[in-house]
Amino acid sequence: MLFNKVNPGNLIQKIPIFKRRYEELGINVQNEIDKAFGDKKSGISVTVAGGLLGSIVFLLLFDISILLKKILKIDTFLSVEYLFALGLIAITISYLFVFKKDKYLVYFNKFEGWTRSEKRKYGWLSLMIPIAISLLVLLF
Repeated sequence: MLFNKVNPGNLIQKIPIFKRRYEELGINVQNEIDKAFGDKKSGISVTVAGGLLGSIVFLLLFDISILLKKILKIDTFLSVEYLFALGLIAITISYLFVFKKDKYLVYFNKFEGWTRSEKRKYGWLSLMIPIAISLLVLLF
């Protein structure tokens, strides 16, 4: 909903020439934009969320590896191959726990039943975990 305020599709449809053309064609642009972003199976929002999930898992793995490197006092440089391997592991974890057999659709249905306070609480918790791990790595 927040993205709707700055969505280029929404801004373009408000230009009078486009507005008239869409009315002539009988197209409700807002419904089409909502479908493109809100489709639970293959919408833009799901794609972005999947990318963010993979990125967060990667950062968590990266932070854990730096933490272990410091705790075990290993003096090596993290190579590109190592980062690539972490990326593959992050993608695999995301796939197995969220995307395999469309498990995320079950999660969506479960989350929709939450109250506003539950959504807020778990949203903050989801934000704080990667931040906490990153701060922990910085402390070492």
